[in-house]
Amino acid sequence: MAENRPENGSPGQIGTGVHAESIRRSFDSFVEEQLLASRERLGEFTASSNALARLEPLFGDSNNQGIGAGFNEFFGALQDVATNPNDLSARTVFLSKATALADRFNQSAASLIAAQEFLDRQVGQTTTDVNRLTSQIADLNVHIARAESTGQQANDLRDQRGVALADLGELIEVSSIEDATGQLTVFAGRGHILVDKERTYQLVAVQDLSNNGLLDVRYDAGAGPTTSLAAVIQSGRLKGLLDVRDQTIPSLRTALDTLASEVVTQVNQQHRLGFGLDGSTNQDFFTPTGTTASTIAVSLANVRQIAASSTAAGVPGNNANALALAGLRNRDVASFGNVTFQEYYSTIAGSFGSIAQGVDGNLRAQEILHGQLTSHRASISGVSMDEELANLLQYQRSFEAASRMIVVADELFQTILSIKR
Repeated sequence: MAENRPENGSPGQIGTGVHAESIRRSFDSFVEEQLLASRERLGEFTASSNALARLEPLFGDSNNQGIGAGFNEFFGALQDVATNPNDLSARTVFLSKATALADRFNQSAASLIAAQEFLDRQVGQTTTDVNRLTSQIADLNVHIARAESTGQQANDLRDQRGVALADLGELIEVSSIEDATGQLTVFAGRGHILVDKERTYQLVAVQDLSNNGLLDVRYDAGAGPTTSLAAVIQSGRLKGLLDVRDQTIPSLRTALDTLASEVVTQVNQQHRLGFGLDGSTNQDFFTPTGTTASTIAVSLANVRQIAASSTAAGVPGNNANALALAGLRNRDVASFGNVTFQEYYSTIAGSFGSIAQGVDGNLRAQEILHGQLTSHRASISGVSMDEELANLLQYQRSFEAASRMIVVADELFQTILSIKR
């Protein structure tokens, strides 16, 4: 604030109040850096949490529609065949449950692939959003430098640029440096320039044939080959998306493929040793080439070919091979670390649950931290309506008191004049 030019009067000059000489932003760079870093982590954990939430129904088995429930139904129906090996209805139910188990593997694999493709599209969209924000920051750099070349501070433009930088930080890890003209140089990761004053450098999303054609986020410096940023992106939404797309989902798919392969191998080996009601033997129960979660399928079409018997003579009630097949439920599998099919699946589901729980915990903690930082910034640069109201009331009371003094003085003056008359 500065005094206005006074007016000449008698016996001296009369003040005419004050005016705003300049407006300065109340700004703490250290707090802003902390908020930017917090926004980056918040973007990462939010993206990961949302992505994992799409997968949760696959491993929750809360509606008894998952693979875990499928194993229970499969072995339960197989036990019924062992109890009544000549009962065609029991065989029909078992074949139906086996088909349902294979379908659940297929559906889980398809859901994982669909989720991966969805995240891949999100990676492409986020890359586009990064380029849009860097262009916005570069444009604001030009306007800020032009406005401040006259000696005034471009407060509104700086606020807009701060918002754009924070939005950018939510997408990808960034850092920035401001030069003497007020323009920012913005870096991605640990040194890739995204904005250099009025110039921008683009990110491009290109298919990576070594990663099943999924998009690879690359840095385009404008000359020479592009550089992959996958290894240098340490936070932000891109980090969260890439973690789930390239690590969590492939790990789950590999585990389900391993489980499906062992189910096909173990069941087929035992089934080939038995005989069906029609005397058939040495037949695979599952398609032998379908050894992944996507391709597992039941090979048998005739319930009479289910090899429940251990002899070719068709002795009534012979259920030795059906019992052996049912025994696979409790047999430890060496390649699983000596656990059963269902225990291995429980390990997969438990591992996913731990990952999801950890991400959700990180997200909640980061939300609390971000809220605290936001409140701290508001205490520095924000406007408290309560404080402003209290000040306004104080000024009002002061004005009322001054008004009363003027009224009293006027009354005294009038009284003196009347006495003199």
